[in-house]
Amino acid sequence: MKLSQQLLHQIHRQLESGYPNEACGVMLGKNGVVTEIVSADNERTDSARNRYLIDPLAYMKIERGADQRGLEVLGIYHSHPDVAARPSQFDLDHAWPNFSYLIVSVVKGKAVESNSWRLRDDRSAFDREAVEIS
Repeated sequence: MKLSQQLLHQIHRQLESGYPNEACGVMLGKNGVVTEIVSADNERTDSARNRYLIDPLAYMKIERGADQRGLEVLGIYHSHPDVAARPSQFDLDHAWPNFSYLIVSVVKGKAVESNSWRLRDDRSAFDREAVEIS
């Protein structure tokens, strides 16, 4: 996955503003290059501190808008407040194949670590994905 420093900075600021809850959004682009991000509200009401949920209708609207502009959804980004930037079991249980999952550790309101992950085809685990920052 390729991502500009400017977009990564925007992701970090958005996720920091959601602290102490998880915050999230969608990465759009083509051929593994992220060209846009779209923030999404965390609709999780029972455990927003350590879980996120993008409203399915909001997601469909984002996906439709991307398609109309010749872009595709490349993945999802979200924060992990006060824990490491690696997938949880919940993340594994709810991940979709062929997406990049950028997880950002936000500690005491500051983004401190970012890692991207891809779900294995057999859905057994995530593999860390290289991120090229331009």
